[in-house]
Amino acid sequence: MPKKNTRKYVFKANKKQDDGDISDSLMSPCLQISQDIELKDIPSNGEEYLLKVMKERQNYSTVTTCNRDFSKFARNQSCFVKELPHAKAPESLKPTIEWQNIQVADFSKVRMYISKLISNRSLWPRDVINIEIDPDNIAAWMNLFENKDPKLSCVLGLHHALLDHGLEILIEMLDKVKPGSTINYKTGQWIYAFLACTRQPLLSDTISILRNLARKCAEIRSHLNTEDVSSREAAAPLNIFICLVARYFRQYDLAD
Repeated sequence: MPKKNTRKYVFKANKKQDDGDISDSLMSPCLQISQDIELKDIPSNGEEYLLKVMKERQNYSTVTTCNRDFSKFARNQSCFVKELPHAKAPESLKPTIEWQNIQVADFSKVRMYISKLISNRSLWPRDVINIEIDPDNIAAWMNLFENKDPKLSCVLGLHHALLDHGLEILIEMLDKVKPGSTINYKTGQWIYAFLACTRQPLLSDTISILRNLARKCAEIRSHLNTEDVSSREAAAPLNIFICLVARYFRQYDLAD
């Protein structure tokens, strides 16, 4: 007695029917129809009706879209959200994908180490300082960034809920960067430290802040003088932050 074929197909593409047409490759028939059933204009039984429906289904696309003109609804819209611009990188300052992969790999190692510390407080450095700061006190944030170094003993002492506020202040500090200049070294250290401690999964507010950071860095980079021999060095920290936001935090539309 021949063995019964018990194999089941989850997906089988390009399955052709007797008439040469290709059936829906993403769908399997729920009900089987005998090959002896003939297609009739007016079905006389259930199988003939199912066959007619299947044939009619082949005249339509698997996925359809509505090409409706929504402009007539604009007069009832009270607020429009405009897409924020993202400055493109000059070709001479654009990082290679190999360089970006190295930055992501290095950053991942730092993140893994910090995650290990956060999950096990017994591994924390003994000099960790518990920092209490008013999230809306800009002067206190500026004092922290100017007079403290972003060491583990300092960053771990910040409650993770404060990281978004601190990162927003750092982005506001980038507004003071003059055209042709780049990020201050210490400011860059703080930004990197805050990115390394940002908790995942990301909240929507955090994603917005990260995207603002990438856009601001791209704007600063676009004002660099590409004929200056130091322009590539000046663009390096900007490229790093754009790369990390785009490729590590998965905001791929902002990637170089």
